[in-house]
Amino acid sequence: RVLAHSRRGHGVEEIRRAVALCREHGFTPNVDFILGLPEETPEDADATLSLMESLADQGARVHGHPFMPLPGPPFRQAAPGQVDPRLHARLDRLAARGRFYGQRRAQQAQARGIADRRTPR
Repeated sequence: RVLAHSRRGHGVEEIRRAVALCREHGFTPNVDFILGLPEETPEDADATLSLMESLADQGARVHGHPFMPLPGPPFRQAAPGQVDPRLHARLDRLAARGRFYGQRRAQQAQARGIADRRTPR
């Protein structure tokens, strides 16, 4: 649902297939996730983290960062994303396994700063 809503042009199965192909050919894929997208529900956040954990179990490294409202994209006027607090422990466990990287806490503050400085239109 989140991928379709954000118009990424691919779905979960394409991500799983890409990771499998990379692993099959000896590569460690790095898969990027944006957390706290506009209109993301707690169920969406749980599904995203479950996918991250599944891909990590397959040998991928996952990168996660909160949504930042940058100029240009359709969500440019949206509020900055917040990583669902319930998910931090799961993300920390992935990081401890060497399967998650990213500066999610610092980037939440950066996203807030970007939103605070933007010029209203």
